[in-house]
Amino acid sequence: MSGPANSIAPLDLIAAHAWRRATFTTYSFSASFAEAVLIEALMRQGVTDITILTDPLGYRMALRERGAVRIGREYVVHPVAVRQGCFHPKLMVLEADDATHVTVGSGNLTFGGWSANLECVEHLHANGMAAAVGDIGRFFAALADAPNCEHDARSHCRALADRLVGAAAAGTDDGAVRVLTSLDAPIVDGLKAAAGELGGAKTLTIASPYWEASAVERLAWTLGVAEVRAHVPIASVSAPEGMDWPRAAKGVRPVRIEHLAVDDAAARGLHAKVFEVVCARGRLIMSGSANATGAALTHGGATSRNVEVCVVRTDRRTGHHWRVEDAKAPSKPKSVLEGDDDQAEVGVLVAAHIDGGIEGRILTSWEASSATAILEVSRRSLAIGPVEVEGRAFTIAVGQLDDEELSLEGRIQLRLQAGDAVAEGFVTAPDFGAIRGRAGKALPSMLAVLKNLQTPEDVLAVMEFFRANPDALRTRSVIRGRTAGSGPEKVDPLIDADLVARPTADAGDRRRDEAGGHKEELAWQRFVARLLQAFARGPAPIEGDDEDETDRTEKARRKRVAQARHALELGFPELFQKLTATIASDVELVNIARLTHFVCVSTEHPATEAFVARLVGLGRKVSLGQNAKDTLTWCIVQLVAAGAGLDAAMARGRMLSLGIDPDQAPEPDCALTGFRDLLAPDADLDATFAAIRATRTVHDDVRALEVGLMTNVVPEGLEVLARHPSWHRLLEQCRREPERRRIRFVDQPVSACSCNIVLPRLRDELARDGVCDTGCHGFVLVRNA
Repeated sequence: MSGPANSIAPLDLIAAHAWRRATFTTYSFSASFAEAVLIEALMRQGVTDITILTDPLGYRMALRERGAVRIGREYVVHPVAVRQGCFHPKLMVLEADDATHVTVGSGNLTFGGWSANLECVEHLHANGMAAAVGDIGRFFAALADAPNCEHDARSHCRALADRLVGAAAAGTDDGAVRVLTSLDAPIVDGLKAAAGELGGAKTLTIASPYWEASAVERLAWTLGVAEVRAHVPIASVSAPEGMDWPRAAKGVRPVRIEHLAVDDAAARGLHAKVFEVVCARGRLIMSGSANATGAALTHGGATSRNVEVCVVRTDRRTGHHWRVEDAKAPSKPKSVLEGDDDQAEVGVLVAAHIDGGIEGRILTSWEASSATAILEVSRRSLAIGPVEVEGRAFTIAVGQLDDEELSLEGRIQLRLQAGDAVAEGFVTAPDFGAIRGRAGKALPSMLAVLKNLQTPEDVLAVMEFFRANPDALRTRSVIRGRTAGSGPEKVDPLIDADLVARPTADAGDRRRDEAGGHKEELAWQRFVARLLQAFARGPAPIEGDDEDETDRTEKARRKRVAQARHALELGFPELFQKLTATIASDVELVNIARLTHFVCVSTEHPATEAFVARLVGLGRKVSLGQNAKDTLTWCIVQLVAAGAGLDAAMARGRMLSLGIDPDQAPEPDCALTGFRDLLAPDADLDATFAAIRATRTVHDDVRALEVGLMTNVVPEGLEVLARHPSWHRLLEQCRREPERRRIRFVDQPVSACSCNIVLPRLRDELARDGVCDTGCHGFVLVRNA
């Protein structure tokens, strides 16, 4: 045990380096606390792989915390069911390319464990403590294969074990620190062996929140000491009846350990578990997850009950020991810790998206061959219906799910019920780790966009992501079953099967290596497609004005917001030019339009009108599919409504030039309505579009005339052409067969006649009037503006 001067805060360790992976183990688990404090801290450091292993008790706690919404997406929680015991270690493993650090402590992943309680934590690394880091690696290797531990994190544990052992092999060790785990042997046996290396135990001092008299006596007998000094805490945590202090144990002397009488000890219940064994040639200090109970100390290996992990630190200096003072044994507490029998009867399951739907497994006991399934998505319950259960495994087919109800960025919880038997668990997205890796530090901002909760800083982060990854704009997205490009229609699967293409580990070991890279690529593309679809939404409030402007934190926030807005106003025009300079498909055009819409709407960009006009002009560079045509149709309508140099006739001509039928209603989902809110907030787009449809242009008449002449008929109603000064000569030429063949129809204004003689006035007249009489070579008519 170390004094306050040598204390370490796990959050400080997280903030000290650019970690890539994080793994935690805990008994009880507060998901709301973890998401508010721990997950946020990790993601700020760029951690893209977060895994938490918890006892079923902690898993059930998380299931009850409806405010925790990031489970299964931004981090994964694996329940570990231990036969005849509990999963009790409290570890944190932080990994980077150049460092691996581990903490072994007494605190759970709860507010109490990380803040309110008096806890003890050991900090391990390979620089001088390589053997201990290797011990932790061997613990995870043992956990991967432990027959008494039911879980689906075996693959994760094996991979982590290999990395930890590798890190230990590259480190150094001074022989002072080792790790004991109950998966190897009883903790008491390891402690006895360590004491023997120092000449045998002389005294034993224990601080623990929970005690069993028989375990204390067994430990004293094993170590060969006649007396046990038991710490009397200033403040205690609630304990089961009779387990708060070892009153019934023989040879127990109540003491108070000076190191644990810290200034705020009266306000912090003791939850630390620390043991000092003074020996003939030094002393041992053991701390970690093991309480002074039989399940923690005296069972292990083949007979293990609780899974425990403790650090044993060897101090070979003689004469050093904790300072203690005699104390009075505590009186029996007025209240005791009661178990939640109702929750203990609820089984736990693990489940994940797969290509065929949802696949899962019940970890606790289950006998029924079928069950009724209910999904809870973002606090909404969805009845799925009957599900077959075989060997505690089940699959929910795609046909039973509704894609509109499932959400990538939300929490999905599954409940199976068969009579009185109930099992619950989270539905995870196994491929989300690949998405985190591709998105990097932009992921939190991308998720904020999906939830429509983005700030200007998020908009800037997303813009910079697309600046660095322009190929992502080639992702084909979906609008109501139609793809956003010119390719064949693609029906969206009923769930995000591509995004979450792998089953949970071990339940799906048989598929783990099957087309993994391809599935991860599909997962990434589907995620980007959802992000691009989110760009098409209308504006969201991104900044409140009711905060206290005198608050320093609020002033700093407003300064960051203003800086982000300024960076967006200056930086987006350059990015827009970069993206549009190499545009090669209508898919890119639609996605650039959406990105432009997102940035303009989020920042009220002053150049919005110029961007929209440029997008319309880009339509001539690529072959347009229907969604691209609909998107540009709405852009043209919005420009007309804004009075941006286009009237109804010009707009209709522009549509015709892009191959758009002005008389066909565009898809409403393509409207990018935020442009209207910026350019013409009071405009009625339907009325504007009706005016465009009602307008007749010379190009409409040219197209109608061309179609009529194919059957030697001059159609009626060519009112615009009839107003041209040369109409009668054109009509006469149309009616005579030899002259009719000399009429030339072109898509755009040209400067030369059919025999390639350049006529100076030809292009100008065609651009102005749509018709030009070349004299000797007859008429040239242009189909498009």
